[in-house]
Amino acid sequence: MKKLPVLLLTVMPLLAAAHADHAHQHGAGQLGIVVEGGQLTLLLEVPQHDLVGFERAAKSPREQLAVQAALDKLKNPARLFAPSPAAACEISAQQIDAPLLEGGKGHDGHGDVEARYVYRCARPEALVDLRSMVAAEFPRLRSLAVSFAGPKGQKAGKLDAKNPRFAW
Repeated sequence: MKKLPVLLLTVMPLLAAAHADHAHQHGAGQLGIVVEGGQLTLLLEVPQHDLVGFERAAKSPREQLAVQAALDKLKNPARLFAPSPAAACEISAQQIDAPLLEGGKGHDGHGDVEARYVYRCARPEALVDLRSMVAAEFPRLRSLAVSFAGPKGQKAGKLDAKNPRFAW
């Protein structure tokens, strides 16, 4: 796993460039995919509005329910992503950074949600794609700009409801 930090450093500028081009554009998020050995790391960044319909801390009981539902979905990556089934990947770590959803302050009046999911794959040679169900779970999110870094190089693409699979 010594190369993982290098691969993360490779994909992070790609995500930053995508973020600069689409800086906080409602309906569009970013997904970074890093494959290193038997590890798959996903870095998801989306506007809070696309998850709950507003971009501030929840004010009403109805908004609080929307926040809890969004957090529940984010904390269950199997509802959002499906790595190649033959690779036998299991989630090993996750981190959700959602300041406004968790009652904190946003940046520049915008609320972004960042999630990091790390999988361990028993058969990494069979890891050849990722299916995203993010658009189905969060219909306001129309597309994800994808940046990929793995043993065969780098690749970029787009995921949406009509094209939910990214292959490498």
